Amino acid sequence: MKIRNILLAAIFLFTLSNCNDYLEEENKSDSLSDEIYKTADGYENLVKSVYSTLRDVYREPWLFMAGTDMYVEGRNAQPEGISEYNSLSPTEPSVLNFYTAVYKAIQRCNVAVHYNDLTEQTAKTSTRMGEVKFIRAYYYFLLVQSFGGVSLVEDMLTTPVTSFERNSAEEVYAFILAEMEESLNLLASASGQEFGRVTPRAVKHYLAKVHLTRGYETFAAADDFTKAAAYADDAISGYNLSSVSFENLFWPGKENNTEVLWSIQYDKTSLSDASNGGSLQSLYYGPYLGGEGAKFGYPYRSYTLLPTTYVYRLFNQNDVRWEGSFMNIFYERYYDFYDKAKSERANMNVRFYFPQSWEVADTAAWRATDVTHRGKTKIIPYQEATSEILTWERNVNVDNNTPAIRKFDDPTSVFSGSGSSTRDIYLARLAETYLIATEAYVKLGNATTAMERVNEVRGRAERTPGSLVLTDANQVTIDFILDERARELFGEYERWFDLKRTGKLKERTELYNKEIRDQYFRKGIDPFKGTNGQDKILRPIPQSAIDLNQNDDFLQNPGY
Repeated sequence: MKIRNILLAAIFLFTLSNCNDYLEEENKSDSLSDEIYKTADGYENLVKSVYSTLRDVYREPWLFMAGTDMYVEGRNAQPEGISEYNSLSPTEPSVLNFYTAVYKAIQRCNVAVHYNDLTEQTAKTSTRMGEVKFIRAYYYFLLVQSFGGVSLVEDMLTTPVTSFERNSAEEVYAFILAEMEESLNLLASASGQEFGRVTPRAVKHYLAKVHLTRGYETFAAADDFTKAAAYADDAISGYNLSSVSFENLFWPGKENNTEVLWSIQYDKTSLSDASNGGSLQSLYYGPYLGGEGAKFGYPYRSYTLLPTTYVYRLFNQNDVRWEGSFMNIFYERYYDFYDKAKSERANMNVRFYFPQSWEVADTAAWRATDVTHRGKTKIIPYQEATSEILTWERNVNVDNNTPAIRKFDDPTSVFSGSGSSTRDIYLARLAETYLIATEAYVKLGNATTAMERVNEVRGRAERTPGSLVLTDANQVTIDFILDERARELFGEYERWFDLKRTGKLKERTELYNKEIRDQYFRKGIDPFKGTNGQDKILRPIPQSAIDLNQNDDFLQNPGY
């Protein structure tokens, strides 16, 4: 059984319907639940439904990506408060959506933890507990990074609860690490895990990441960075990153590969409506291509997340991740890139060409090389020779005006206005584990080992051997690591957390996000400043959650 089908289990889902339900729980202890979840098959379905909650949490990209150095508003609007901070308030709908989705998911985890001892015991029962405990801890990791201290709810709620206390961030981190350690012990003897289930290597990846993140906090443990490096190295152990090329890592249909440690699974058979219920990761990036993709073979794009100039300037001619992430050549039919062999594409008409900075001078020569197939190509260069403003920054409302992001393309998707796809969303992969190790070693002052770890990632990305790997360990700084994470993890749901963790959120958005820079900082306005002059770095606790909570000591975050 593939974990894709694990996500089929929307049966017997214990969910909350809205934020009010977070405080007034539905009775989960009815006899039908007891009958079902106490059987081996019923419990398996319950655990499957825990995995399915990931789809809801990652339905919207805003809290993961918007308002950073890498993305500005494109053709369609992002939530203003999230993308620009100035108007961010406790009534922001996207914050409420995220907060509610995560707590719904935690409650599902709590149900699965509750029934683990009550269900029919099998060889997999303790393994399933390890999976569920890890996923619950992962959700608290999302919450503590976003909101700071939050309520630790560990029990399956069977009666209405109207008062919650707010645990400190320090307490939440301690809970996360304890749960992940327990998960690792429970999974230690697990074998034959289906692809997509939590594995010991995935847990080690996140133990490294949690220790790395806590290491920046005022309440950090003295050994956080040491443990982050050790867990990352342990997760990496025995794996050669170059065994999967960057091209194949993101090629449609190759999601089940050895580099991926954990992902949100999608499959047509698990979707009641393939045109609406799938992954939306491919929807938000890249220009609008038109409304006839079903006929002419291209995806629907909202172009809500426009790459910044900073992103385009990260790459050079020796980095295969440029062409592995962006569709710089567009044939008559967009999906021909995937459906036709490379030898066939060489004899096809090119409809659009987006030459990068190192190619601009040779556009005429490029066309002359094959006039038959390139004579009518519309060439949209990175930058016009007489202008310092990138062509790709202007006229974003014009169809096909900038390179499409092809990293998440799904040629098998049903064309629809929702942009639904059956491609998996990668949550953890080993290239990032190397980058976690790199950052941990930098924080430990071990520049040589940090350079060795980042060179594994850069070496895989080289077009010519030796063209990207570093020879000077002093180059490996936090800013360099953030640049490398941007190149490697473009479009993956990490960036806001990266900037927040490293304390670079304000600095790099002012430097690279033209909307925030031009509309606020250059006019003498600090969009992060909130009430009492406090920075709005953490997200606000949704006002509705505070209003419904009868605990008057449950305070709002600074700046709101």
